[in-house]
Amino acid sequence: MKIIRWLLYLVGGFIAIGFFLPGTTHIVRSTEINAPVAAVFNQVNELKNWYDWSPWAKLDPNTKWEYSQPSAGLGAYYNWKSEARNVGNGKLTITDIKPNENIRCKMDFDGMGSSNSGFKFISKDSTHTQVDWSFDTDHGMNPFMRWLGFVVMDKAIAGDYERGLANLKTVVERIKN
Repeated sequence: MKIIRWLLYLVGGFIAIGFFLPGTTHIVRSTEINAPVAAVFNQVNELKNWYDWSPWAKLDPNTKWEYSQPSAGLGAYYNWKSEARNVGNGKLTITDIKPNENIRCKMDFDGMGSSNSGFKFISKDSTHTQVDWSFDTDHGMNPFMRWLGFVVMDKAIAGDYERGLANLKTVVERIKN
């Protein structure tokens, strides 16, 4: 009986602490690209280009992609459908755009909720651009999701964002030359 009581205290403590953890997760990764801001912005703004640099695009070669027409600019979106567990199904939509400054997107993951991501483009000079790629999600009052955001999210997403930015850098600099 003592073991059950201690387990209940432990689970109760875990849940109670979860309510005091941050209710949101914010992750940002950056890189500098040897290209003018317009070249970098245009690569990200055209959703069909994402296949060339997104860290998730090639995880499942059988993924089905569907793009809006037009596939760039405010309201543009793409859907993906995959049987692979680590890819799943979802939709990414451009929700806000300021040419050569930023692009905001909403990502809907079938059955898993939604989150937001964004790109900020900072012209360092006429030939260099800093790109900040951010991820934001709200965990609400779910203590388990707050634990997940606190312990796992940065490790799970940051590496993908770093790979994606490195790929974006390679693609844009290759096109430029």
